[in-house]
Amino acid sequence: MKKFLLTIAILFVVCLGALYALMTIDFNRMNADHYYLQITQDGEVSESRASDGKVYKDYNYKLPAYNEDGKERELEFMAQKDLRKDAYLKMYVKKDGVSSYDEVKFEEIPEKAQAKLK
Repeated sequence: MKKFLLTIAILFVVCLGALYALMTIDFNRMNADHYYLQITQDGEVSESRASDGKVYKDYNYKLPAYNEDGKERELEFMAQKDLRKDAYLKMYVKKDGVSSYDEVKFEEIPEKAQAKLK
């Protein structure tokens, strides 16, 4: 009986740990390459309609970005709002494109990418 309760307790702890990991880990940013860019233009607006008739606006961007070595790559990505001009973004890029992004300060950008963004 003690072995059974111990097994149940261990399984419970493992399940709690797995649940916590699923809630806190952002899988869109795992194993992604980092690129840095500056918003220099307004996004191109595209509208889509949901099945209930509600209209959603997306803002599409196509801008040059630089990795920590200063190598350039043109990135296409979409945002749910028009992003602030002159903002610096850290882009998380996977094989199929941009998976996520964060706004960063210029000082947080690696030096070689900073030189390209000036």
